[in-house]
Amino acid sequence: MTLRITLATIALMLSSSVFSAVTITAPEEIKIEGLNGQEVKSRLFSSDNKYNIDAGENIISVRYTQFFEEHPGIGSHDIVRSGIVNIKTPILQDQQSYRLALINPPQNHDDAKAYAKQPIFGLYNAKNQLLVEQKGSKTQNAGILQNLFTDAPTDLTQKATTVVQPAPVYTSQAVVAKAGTDKQKDLTSSGNAQQLINTWKSASKSERQAFMAWLAEQAQ
Repeated sequence: MTLRITLATIALMLSSSVFSAVTITAPEEIKIEGLNGQEVKSRLFSSDNKYNIDAGENIISVRYTQFFEEHPGIGSHDIVRSGIVNIKTPILQDQQSYRLALINPPQNHDDAKAYAKQPIFGLYNAKNQLLVEQKGSKTQNAGILQNLFTDAPTDLTQKATTVVQPAPVYTSQAVVAKAGTDKQKDLTSSGNAQQLINTWKSASKSERQAFMAWLAEQAQ
């Protein structure tokens, strides 16, 4: 009986990490282009930008995008876009919600064109506390038509390594991983794995079959 409880406990510990997630929301002026190097497909100017990502540290690739109607009534408009900015988050807590926002957002079209050359993004927790501020690199941004009709694919990894942007500024509210913390987490994970191996070796055939059946149920 004790052996079965131990197997179930360890399996629950291992499977819980699969379902751990946090929620990130963004206003329509912030377009999330990628999460941890993976491109995200989203609608332009969507007011419902909500994403689930794993707890812990993440890289969120974003850009500032805003629509301006220059001469109402005659269909004259402009879309201002910045380059991609990569935000390295602090440690995000499981089952918590966070939001992205522009810091010192522009108030008019001219300000927006200047702002797009070096936008500033902030990540806030559910208590509206700023966790990290990330400024983009100064760039001469391509026009909207060039961005839309270019044949070059989006390469978030390349952009992250070739574009030099200022270092992120973390506030006192942010929890940033330290080398000692990471080492302790690795040791804990290693200990859990070894415990599971030892328990598996000492389990009977019927107990192993019951455990495998339980794992199959979790995968459904």
